[in-house]
Amino acid sequence: MERWWQGRWCIRRLALAAFLLSLIAGLPLTAVRTLRRVGRATLSLGEDARGARVRLLGAATVAALDSIRHAIPEDGEYLLVDGGEELQAEAYWVRFELAPRRAVFLGRLSEMERAPRLSWKLPPAARGVVVAYPGGPSRLLSGREFLELLEAKRGPG
Repeated sequence: MERWWQGRWCIRRLALAAFLLSLIAGLPLTAVRTLRRVGRATLSLGEDARGARVRLLGAATVAALDSIRHAIPEDGEYLLVDGGEELQAEAYWVRFELAPRRAVFLGRLSEMERAPRLSWKLPPAARGVVVAYPGGPSRLLSGREFLELLEAKRGPG
């Protein structure tokens, strides 16, 4: 009975040692990644909030968001579409950037392209459709322009 207990104790020690070794091996890479991200996110001396947004998001994206922000009043609403092929967080960032304007999320553009034409109906009372493209600036389209975009992406048939 005593040997059985000592054997389990040995396995526990080995498991703990393996865990600690993997933790120690991963710490340097994690520290480097964290320092890089913190370095990118911190404001440089004399940099204002707009400069930080341009540095993090890109000049084209900031200009597009500013243009959309001026087109939709603060108490207005807009339709939001994720322009990526896969579900990504870009639509959430656009919604954050355009707050306090109310967003009505329609879904992914790639899914709408596959939907039958009869279901292409937009909710009323929105100022426009904002398409949030990952890796590129968002676009504000009128309802008609958005339906034309869907038609062009879908193709004939």
